[in-house]
Amino acid sequence: MTRTTATTTKVVAKLLCAALLAALMNGCSDPEGVFAPDSAAVRAFRARLDSHPSATAVLQSRCPSPIRVLRLSVDRPVTEDILNLLQVTETHQVNTRHVRLLCGETVLSDAWNWYVPERLSPAMNTLLEQTDTPFGRVVQQTAFRRERLETRFPGEASGIVLENRALLRRGTDDAPISLVVEDYLPAALRP
Repeated sequence: MTRTTATTTKVVAKLLCAALLAALMNGCSDPEGVFAPDSAAVRAFRARLDSHPSATAVLQSRCPSPIRVLRLSVDRPVTEDILNLLQVTETHQVNTRHVRLLCGETVLSDAWNWYVPERLSPAMNTLLEQTDTPFGRVVQQTAFRRERLETRFPGEASGIVLENRALLRRGTDDAPISLVVEDYLPAALRP
């Protein structure tokens, strides 16, 4: 692919994203049914998420370049519900990570991740604290599995196609290592 073709492709992709966002912001209907919980695209995407422990791997399978992580500020407290789900008693036992996952410059999801550092190796904790490596890639050696707790469909007004809430459990002993809340944008559904 030539540089001109690649640049043109990026410009067209950005224009399409901008047009979709403008349509949504102006209250236009959802002609493709992207936000319909029962649409084929949403059902297929949800099935892929349910069949794979790593949401990042699901997104990566549809992205020609490595998924990029953009770290965001952490402004949500660790709640009693989070402590209970992670089976810990003190807030200091939990670290929080808030990230946006991108394919190139396109935002696919926004994710909150509350995790228990003592259930991970020191090397994993260093990577999570000091790099932008996706959580699933960092902890893949734990052979974790995903236990979906809840799926919501916030809808067109929010710009979120699907919200997943799940526990990630360590393969060796089923201990919860992370609670994730993942908000997926329409671009996550596109092939």
